Amino acid sequence: MPTHTIEHPTPHTPAALAALAALAALAAPDAGAAPAGTRDFYAPVHKALRLFMTRTLCAVGSTDPADTQEVRATLDLLERLLALCEAHLHHENEFVHPALERARGGSTARIAVEHEHHVEAFADLRDLAALVADSAETARAAALARLYRALALFVADNFHHMHIEETANNAVLWAAYSDAELDAIERALVASIAPATMFESLHWFLPALSAPERAGMLAGMKQGMPPEPFRAVLEVARSTLSPRDHARLLRDLGLPAAPAAA
Repeated sequence: MPTHTIEHPTPHTPAALAALAALAALAAPDAGAAPAGTRDFYAPVHKALRLFMTRTLCAVGSTDPADTQEVRATLDLLERLLALCEAHLHHENEFVHPALERARGGSTARIAVEHEHHVEAFADLRDLAALVADSAETARAAALARLYRALALFVADNFHHMHIEETANNAVLWAAYSDAELDAIERALVASIAPATMFESLHWFLPALSAPERAGMLAGMKQGMPPEPFRAVLEVARSTLSPRDHARLLRDLGLPAAPAAA
């Protein structure tokens, strides 16, 4: 199984960030992975978010309250998750919900209310995280337990929320728009993502996607990116994938195998 470090990923250079921003639309998995008429731009990002959520929930649950450094790293991981969830929510509100409303008025009513609840949950979780950070060691275990339970409910609620988006919302989109129109919506959305957010997302997209999805995504990036930022993407792949999955990715991309570990 791959191991995911919880240090905050840092883009290699400003040039790499700029290239990621300019070519962000290439980061979407190949539309050919979905049958005609079912262009699904919910599924890949939701895979990444589910992985990030479960990884963070496990980290909070297993953190030693007496280990200050471990607590700090776990709270940093949680904040990164919340920041990515906030960005995802904003992108859906700005790009996907208007398309849904154009297709069927009122179709976003339920999801929009849930998004409002998620914004409240972000604030609540940050408050609980601050309580953990500010607690004396003797009270930290109880504070962590409160955070863990709240985060578990947040994850459960989001899993159900994402299921509704992938089923009910997609049905509305597929009935109203062609694959080309849906692709245009997705490309506008992805192109709006801040470079640092895109780079963070890659750490969860790559291990969450299937091998064909992963190869399709990176093949597009390889074709359109300058070498330096693409090397940064490959380094993310190396650090987040199991050796087996990484070796397959390199084969699928027609790249040389990674040197054997000493």
